[in-house]
Amino acid sequence: PGSVVADVGSGDGDWAVVLAEHVGDQGHVWATEVEQDDVEDLEARAQRASLDNVSVVLGDQTGTGLPANCCDAILLRMVYHHFTNPAAMRASLRRAIRPGGLIAVIDITPQSSWRDLADVPDRGGHGIAHGDLVREMTSEGFQVVLREDNWNGDDDRYCVVFRR
Repeated sequence: PGSVVADVGSGDGDWAVVLAEHVGDQGHVWATEVEQDDVEDLEARAQRASLDNVSVVLGDQTGTGLPANCCDAILLRMVYHHFTNPAAMRASLRRAIRPGGLIAVIDITPQSSWRDLADVPDRGGHGIAHGDLVREMTSEGFQVVLREDNWNGDDDRYCVVFRR
């Protein structure tokens, strides 16, 4: 309660709504997407749910759109492997997260049978190996504080929490 968090790549906003309920009226949630239509859908969903503690922002493939030092925590759920410019996005995440803040990345090992993603680094399929994620995030100065394999009972999904 009272925390400022971001849901980067919010999609339909399910997690942004859950986060908004958890942080409460004293907290705040930033929900980001890279398509204007998705931003408008997220804004409408927050308005329908009377979530006054949610701000929706438009990012792009080089930045989250989040203000500097705005967040205590950031969630990236099944998003990191979609970044076409991971280095720029990591720098944007670093700017947005406060010192000591946490970034939780939930992702999937490369899936060769899934559709290819245009303009993303080739990592052997749709997804990113845990080791590649850790190497990329730690190269930006983040530290691993927690790793959970078999996320939600799925052998291919994992969660890694990093601290700035």
